[in-house]
Amino acid sequence: MNEYVITALVVLATLGAGLFLLLTFGINFVSYLAVGVIVSVLIASLIYTWWKSKTDKTVMLLKIEILNKIRSALDKIEDNIKEASEFIDIEPFMRDLKRIRKELISKGFFTKDFEVNEKKIEKVTLTAIELESRKVEQQLRSLESLAAASYGEAAAKRMEELLSAAKALVESGFSVGEEYEELRRIVKMPSATLGELLEKRRRSEEVYLKIIQKCISEAEFLLDTAESISAEVVHLRKELEIVKERRHSVEVIPKLQKVRSEAASYLTKPFLQEKKEIISYLERLLKFIKEDFVKEERAVLSLREKVLSYDDPGYLSELSTLREEAKRLTLEVARALAREIVALEEELKKLEVAGVRRKGVERYVSKLDPRKDFSKFSKEALDVLKTLSGEFDTRYKTVKIAKNYPAIEKIIEQKLRENGEVSAEELKVRYAEDFLKRYSETHPEVKFEKKTLKLKG
Repeated sequence: MNEYVITALVVLATLGAGLFLLLTFGINFVSYLAVGVIVSVLIASLIYTWWKSKTDKTVMLLKIEILNKIRSALDKIEDNIKEASEFIDIEPFMRDLKRIRKELISKGFFTKDFEVNEKKIEKVTLTAIELESRKVEQQLRSLESLAAASYGEAAAKRMEELLSAAKALVESGFSVGEEYEELRRIVKMPSATLGELLEKRRRSEEVYLKIIQKCISEAEFLLDTAESISAEVVHLRKELEIVKERRHSVEVIPKLQKVRSEAASYLTKPFLQEKKEIISYLERLLKFIKEDFVKEERAVLSLREKVLSYDDPGYLSELSTLREEAKRLTLEVARALAREIVALEEELKKLEVAGVRRKGVERYVSKLDPRKDFSKFSKEALDVLKTLSGEFDTRYKTVKIAKNYPAIEKIIEQKLRENGEVSAEELKVRYAEDFLKRYSETHPEVKFEKKTLKLKG
């Protein structure tokens, strides 16, 4: 009723305004004004029609977007529940999901093929679709919580089994400590939703399989090595084949432990020989490391301690890795010596010491080939290091004498004035004999006696 009153008042007001303008300004003015109003109304109508069309399209796109999100959420939770079927009865959950889909179809939001029903949703308001979306979201959240509660306990039990199995392998001597720690971190990660639980379970299974595969590779290496010394390991290979076939099961852990233990028992002699060879080489390598080579010395000592810590023949494969590490450290020591020799040569050049030539010691380092077997490499490396060490010692000594001679010369002169002679022992400095020889070379009035290591005036 109010709408009619308002309309009538608007019409009366318009007629009143028109009559007022007619009486005040005349017919011509009113005619122009009327034409202007009509044109303005037409333009406004066109703008409104364009805006309304655009708004309708935007609203339609929003409706479709919301319904697509509903469908994606349904698909995702359905996939998650199917994946959880190993540990839970999914039938009740699948029935609920089917019911939700049927309701959405019956309300005209989706077709029978569960595609967005664009024709029917034109007549449905955006607000109605948003309300439906929130309703479905609540239903799905409730379903997921129930599924997560059912799945979580069984999944946690399975992951703890995997963790215990991996720990047993570490304790048996398999080199999977890092992988075990990775698995432990994953298992202890917090997870609330079904999706998070499934992701944690997937990652746990992946890391566990990685652990098993690494253990299988280690066991195969031990069996191959045992076979190379004529050990009978056919029965152990059969056990390992069972492990490969049933690698997902924690029940094969005792078989893996058995294979490693028995294979290792055949390898005591080669293991001890190889361990002794590496230790012996590292101790000889340490003799070529100079006083200032702190980093290199620490690295070699650390490697030696690591080799010494292995007391189980099952670690034979690890010794192969440590041999390669010994080669790498050898190259580092050789390069460090070469760099220092070049630096000393430059210093001698600045000190203007006569007879010093650059020998290009880098060529010695280039002779070392880590691709060669350890026995051959170690022999060649020790020869190269001996040469480099000798070159270093010679240049280091020459630099020290050249830099310190002016000060030592004064001490020698004072002792000669006081005693008429001075011995290397009395001089109490490093390279005392060399300082005395150099003094005799630059002071013909004194003589250096080699037998007594004395300088006499």
